[in-house]
Amino acid sequence: MMNKHWKRAVLLLGSALTISTSANAAPAADNSKATAVAVKTDAQIAAELGVLQGDGSGVTASYLSQSTTRLQAAILFLRLQGLESEALGFKGSANFDDAGAVNESNQAVLGYLKANPQLGWTGPGSGRFEPMDSITAQQYYKVILESLGYKQDTDFAFADTIRFAEGKGLKKIAEAGNLNNGHIATATVEALGAKLKAGDKTLLDALVGQKVVIAEAAAAAAASSVRLATNDKVGTYLTDGSGKALYTFTKDTPFQSACKDQCAVNWPVFKGESLQLPASLNIEDFGIITREDGTKQATYKGSPLYYFLKDTKAGDVNGQGVNNVWFTAKPEGVSPKQEDKQAAASKEYQVQMTGFAFSAKELTVEAGSKVTFTNKDKVKHNAVSDTLGDDGKPVFETKLLGEGESETITLTKPGTYTYYCAPHKAEMKATIIVK
Repeated sequence: MMNKHWKRAVLLLGSALTISTSANAAPAADNSKATAVAVKTDAQIAAELGVLQGDGSGVTASYLSQSTTRLQAAILFLRLQGLESEALGFKGSANFDDAGAVNESNQAVLGYLKANPQLGWTGPGSGRFEPMDSITAQQYYKVILESLGYKQDTDFAFADTIRFAEGKGLKKIAEAGNLNNGHIATATVEALGAKLKAGDKTLLDALVGQKVVIAEAAAAAAASSVRLATNDKVGTYLTDGSGKALYTFTKDTPFQSACKDQCAVNWPVFKGESLQLPASLNIEDFGIITREDGTKQATYKGSPLYYFLKDTKAGDVNGQGVNNVWFTAKPEGVSPKQEDKQAAASKEYQVQMTGFAFSAKELTVEAGSKVTFTNKDKVKHNAVSDTLGDDGKPVFETKLLGEGESETITLTKPGTYTYYCAPHKAEMKATIIVK
């Protein structure tokens, strides 16, 4: 059961993951091993926010496993609408017939709901509210959608609640059936970043405006949160909690920033000694490095993360492709720095097989480049990498090429690859270096 007293805590958005890393090293050092990881669950976030208050022992495992009641769902609805205090202070005499099943403060809540049927909490009928009945995911997503400004029977039909909620990015507990308090924590934290029906504000913005959440705490949370966004120009990319794009710099080396002085003015660092992540991102991909001035800078897959000074609002990606060295940080495939550098700098190279030798004993190429092998000898040759991939097979292996035949390979991963001709291994060896 919930009461009206809930603490003001530093708001932590995103999902269940919080990363805390430390890296104290000289600028040239590799900080990749100086990482400590802590985990924070949605329930802990909800408790610090005050959305869940638990029982007498707090938000415990036992509490989280308990079924969520209609009364709890109603109180959460009022809290997310900024109406909880008003409801707890309600003095009306009319109430539901079964209001005596709850304590005095919650009787005031039920009386408030009865006096305000436009809020949608009229009970199942026959003058009863059934405050201790359990609720379903469908019912709680209705609560969330109405907190966002959508109305049942106007914007969505109750039978279509789950599908409509999914269209607004709300789906984490869609298949949960009857809910427990752990489900409620997850769904509520998920909802904080959803936009209201009217305008571009989020539910969090509304709670800040109603002084349910402290503005400074919300800003601090946004500055240390990582989210995903999608843009027609760049696809899916990483943002901070407020939706501002994060970038990588192809001149950086792993866990080491090359952006200093005026560069760091134009490309402010994404700071953070702790991060909150959506569940779709891998906690092990993030870390923290210490810059020369002592600033803690977040990294993704070893690449330091930055903002762009000319991005002024969520959705701006004005830094994409600047000087062919700045790119939005992307979550998929190879590391963002490698992926975008490949797109900007990939080329095509030729290697001849002639006189029982490869024409280039050592060839340096950019990641993403194509290398074409052409056999000029009358006997058959091929090119086989000494380096094995994750599947245990050579990173590349051409077929046996007859005179005048060619085959092209694409090298995407930086590294040094020695290779040979299988039928003539003693004579034919060479190296490709992928930058």
